[in-house]
Parts: sequence; structure tokens; C-alpha cells
Amino acid sequence: MEKDNRKYRICFIDYMWYVAEIWHERERTNLNGRMLLFWCWLFVLLIPLGFPPILRLFGWMIGLAIVIPLCFLPDLFCKLRYTAGRREALREHYGKMKHPGRKLAKIVLIAIALIVANVALMFHLGFIHKP
Repeated sequence: MEKDNRKYRICFIDYMWYVAEIWHERERTNLNGRMLLFWCWLFVLLIPLGFPPILRLFGWMIGLAIVIPLCFLPDLFCKLRYTAGRREALREHYGKMKHPGRKLAKIVLIAIALIVANVALMFHLGFIHKP
């Protein structure tokens, strides 16, 4: 009996997660889908875009109290989103993927480029100062 997987919407985050999971299964690396989403959340979004404005608005103590719980959001997101049904739907959708290592390298390079652009933007806007 074939399950109806049309109810799942596939997005770029699912693609990132699946590519890292396939690479993790093939090569037995420490970088799985959950870790990739965590690193992208932390270094592409939270630290460059979230941390400096929160520190400016609330100060160090309250800023850290806000940012530290936000670090756990990707883990919670993965636990809630990637159920057995969604994993099966992703396997059916991306099942014939070739060269997941190359695709993962592209994702990581795009993330690094976004980190550099975000940090440059924060310097330009004055959220980050030279010592």
C-alpha cells in the first residue's frame, strides 16, 4: 500500500537537511541534517543578524538570555518536522539524487558567502565595531 506523500510541501530547508543526511549515511561523517541546519541557523542568521541588534537593544545579560534559547530552535524544528512520513516523502522526492557531496559543498559555500556578507553588513551598519 502506497502512502499519500502529496500532503508534504518540500522546501529548500528540506533539501539541505536531506543532502546532509544522505552524505552522513554514505560517508559516516559528523555532519548530518540536524547539524547543518544548526550551523546555518547559528552562523548565517542568529549571530550576524540577531545577536548584535539584541545586544544593542537589551544589553549583555538580557541579550544572552534571549539568544541562548534561540540556539535550540533548529534541534526542536528537526525533531518536530522530520517524522518518519516526511523522511519517506523526502526519500521519494530526492531518491535519485546524484553527487550529494557536491551539493553539500555548494550549500556550505553559499552559507559561508552569506556569513561574510552578513558580517560586512553589520560592520557597515555599525552593529559591530573595530576594537
